[in-house]
Amino acid sequence: MNQLYLVITLLLTPLAALPAADAPQPAAQSRIDRHALVTRHNIVITDFDATLPRTRQTPLQIGNGHFAFGLDVTGLQTFMLHGSFSHATLSDWGWHTAANPENYRPEETMIEVKGGGGRKVPYASNSRHHWPTLPPEEAKRAEGAWNYFRQNPGRLPLGQIRFHLFKADGKLIEPTDLNKIRQTLDLWTGIVESSYEIEGVPVKVVTCCHPQQDLVAVQVKSKLMSEGRLKVFWEFPAVTANEVTEAETQGAGRVDLTRTLDADRYFVSVAWEQGEWASGSWNPGWPRRYLLTPSRDTVAFSFVCRFSPQAIGELPTFPQTAAASTKAWPAFWQSGGAIDLSESKDPRWRELERRIVLAQYLTKINSTGSSPPQESGLFSNSWHGKFHLEMTAWHGIHFTLWGREHLVDGWMEWLRGPGLEAARRQAARQGYKGARWMKMIAPTAQWESPSDAGPFRMTQQGHAIYWAEQMYRCRPTRETLDQFQELVMQSAQFMVDYLWWDEETGRYVLGPPLLTGSEATNWRTTYNSTVELSYWFYGLRTAQLWRERLGLPREAKWDEVLAKLSQPPVVDGLCVDAEGIRPPPAEAPIRSGMYPRPAWFESYGCMRGDEIDRAAVQRTFDLIWKQVGEGHRWMFWGCDFPMMAMTAARLGNPQAALHALLADHPNNVVLANGFNTAGSMPYLPGTGGLLWTAALMATGWDGGPDRHAPGFPNDGNWVVKWEGLRKSQ
Repeated sequence: MNQLYLVITLLLTPLAALPAADAPQPAAQSRIDRHALVTRHNIVITDFDATLPRTRQTPLQIGNGHFAFGLDVTGLQTFMLHGSFSHATLSDWGWHTAANPENYRPEETMIEVKGGGGRKVPYASNSRHHWPTLPPEEAKRAEGAWNYFRQNPGRLPLGQIRFHLFKADGKLIEPTDLNKIRQTLDLWTGIVESSYEIEGVPVKVVTCCHPQQDLVAVQVKSKLMSEGRLKVFWEFPAVTANEVTEAETQGAGRVDLTRTLDADRYFVSVAWEQGEWASGSWNPGWPRRYLLTPSRDTVAFSFVCRFSPQAIGELPTFPQTAAASTKAWPAFWQSGGAIDLSESKDPRWRELERRIVLAQYLTKINSTGSSPPQESGLFSNSWHGKFHLEMTAWHGIHFTLWGREHLVDGWMEWLRGPGLEAARRQAARQGYKGARWMKMIAPTAQWESPSDAGPFRMTQQGHAIYWAEQMYRCRPTRETLDQFQELVMQSAQFMVDYLWWDEETGRYVLGPPLLTGSEATNWRTTYNSTVELSYWFYGLRTAQLWRERLGLPREAKWDEVLAKLSQPPVVDGLCVDAEGIRPPPAEAPIRSGMYPRPAWFESYGCMRGDEIDRAAVQRTFDLIWKQVGEGHRWMFWGCDFPMMAMTAARLGNPQAALHALLADHPNNVVLANGFNTAGSMPYLPGTGGLLWTAALMATGWDGGPDRHAPGFPNDGNWVVKWEGLRKSQ
């Protein structure tokens, strides 16, 4: 049977056929053997096919949350892939703003939009669709400003470190010259061991990252060095014409480089072993390129390379770095939560557990920096490195559910500091009260990236308050209330001011302009979208609750809005994306016959959705999966499968939840390296969403059934052992 049809059949299992929620529960569990849990999913790579599509390559990644280094089977970045699956070296502090000799201004990216209630507001959407209406010189300026502010600030690729490996005839090797490949990532220690042969000569490489310093440490063992056939090659990106790289040697075995790019600067220091059995020489090559050559009497060679926004002092050695990694990663795995499915009879347990373990590793590396991550994290440089604030819950809510909320303290500092200040400026720029959170922004900018879509997304407005409440659930103290008070109040104030009163219907209306999570609607005419209305209700209710916790009186205006706000739309008994939109199949498909992503399930899957008609959600869920089974094409992104799974779990259909979570779909693939792929890039919202869903299915949610692992089938085929997790909202 086609696997997709099997999935659909199981998704539509009647609720009546499922075991009762109050079925007997398993006895108290023993503590989980976390070392066994983690290490049974160590990653092992035994081949390398450079001809595979980028979305099927499996490069590994090491890092510490602020810095990450991607590597191929050689142990470095020897065979550079291109595009979104390149082996990048990225950091949360590495940003570059190009010079602006044309003196472009953010205002040149804006057009005036007339919204609901007749309010005229500037939006950064002066795009190619608008330029033909402008005089030629003005259109040229608008295009230049668009490109400049879209790209700047941009995340800075710090540099690549590659092996130069030569065959006996002096030619550089190709991927097909590698034999007997075996590369292992020990998840418990964060250390990668790579072994392979070149023309029968073994090469062994150990690669690791320092947990506190943005530093890669490498140890190489091979007779190729004695033949002059193994060298280490540094290449720095050409990101601007205004760049200078200065190298200074500090005695034998160390070189320090200063990279100046326009007004930005960062530092790189490299140190290698010098002693009886190891030595090397550093030589400049082409512009921005350097070569480290081990001496011919070397059989074992190690070096470290650190990147930093400040000048670098003493460097740790390879053994010191490896020891630090071996200490830090076990501490991570032994903290917070864990889920063990190994006693289950359902054969899918191993794949689900593998995904859960690898997701923890990858989100620790990519999503625990000083600001929210971009959708591809620190692995590749999509969206010019900028992050999307409407995805922060997908990236990181799981940290609060897995007892690791301290790992997003950097985000929280940014959200309630520079992020809130930028949101206040955005609201004021558009004539609104409070703080308006933007979609696509860099941590160092006070303006958003121009876009046809981003300026009209609104989900992030509710996420700001959701984050504050989630942190309070983790740390229910006065200190937490004081920390996030302004974030909550200012976000709510904008929510109220953005609405407009419709005299004809006697209600408050949300939008237009408004772009739903499907991004398939016309923002000029869209209003009362299901997800955003749900976040408006949730945000204002939570803000009032915070006022009560703070000993403040309730805001009368907010209560009036809550009483008269439009309800999430239901059409023909089905939930829809926004008011005025017909449900499929009445609504015509988009994008080459494909229906838009069903983003409206976020209002019931990721939150309680108090205003959502539960019966309508059930009918809509069943209809969509029935349509998929009949061959209708729906747009699903990596985060949509966790969203659908959470929706199914809340609806009391754990079989459907599992099948949604593990659905056979190109955008629900989890590669051997743990990355979810969507389109042409790693997609961390899918990775974080998986952990969010796993916690919800294991521990439950507010108002959910009072039984063990309520999101898993209670049919005897699943044994869910968990510890250190929190219940979801």
